[in-house]
Amino acid sequence: MRRLVLLIIALMSSGDLQGADLPKVLFFANPMSSDNDVIRRPRPEVLSVAERHFAELSRGAFDVTITQDGSQVTPENLAHYRAVVFFTAINPPGVDVDGLIQWVEKGGAFVGIHSTANTYQGHPAFGAMLGARFDRRPWRTPQHPQTRVRVRVEDRTHPATRHLGESFEIADDIYQFKNFDRSKVQLLLSLDPTSLDLANPKVNRQDRHFPVSWAKTHGRGRVFYTALGDWEETWKDPRYRTHLIQGLRWTLGLEDGK
Repeated sequence: MRRLVLLIIALMSSGDLQGADLPKVLFFANPMSSDNDVIRRPRPEVLSVAERHFAELSRGAFDVTITQDGSQVTPENLAHYRAVVFFTAINPPGVDVDGLIQWVEKGGAFVGIHSTANTYQGHPAFGAMLGARFDRRPWRTPQHPQTRVRVRVEDRTHPATRHLGESFEIADDIYQFKNFDRSKVQLLLSLDPTSLDLANPKVNRQDRHFPVSWAKTHGRGRVFYTALGDWEETWKDPRYRTHLIQGLRWTLGLEDGK
């Protein structure tokens, strides 16, 4: 029988706030893809790299529940949370996808990390909520799973990116996207095309536009997505840690920004 382990982490503040006063966040990770080592647990009772780092980042700021059990993502359970963070791939079982989307439309906060863009590809409404779909890794090879790129900061005032300057370099698993409409999102980060091999035959975007992170609304809810986060080195990077946690704070309305 498959063991379903639900790890509940009450991240209490060292200050005056009590756990009951902290925004409740559900962090759902599901390593359906063989590439998702950063969210794969070494043992069912031991947190993955991403789960552990997210717990550290959230301490004192959020009351976090960490799970790899998709049956926790239902309208009934989501009623207990203000935000949901997905780090998923392919088709995680047990999730009420339509219920999740409706929850966001009614005002819930949603954060998608990396391979979440390759989740439920057959569900158009999920893609519409997220803002784009994964469309291959043109620059990844078995010898070089990480690609060093230059990232342009498109919005230097948003809480998730205002600490990053005009641009920065990073090595990670770099995505290309499809079904992306810049007019429907607040673009935060994009790849500098001069740092890419555009002659690669897997490059499909003729407009040479490669988004990395964006924010948007969906109904009354807010959505934040970042394509970064597939490597432990990224999770250790202070720039990424601030990027992610500030993106979450924005979805919750705790930070100013469009």
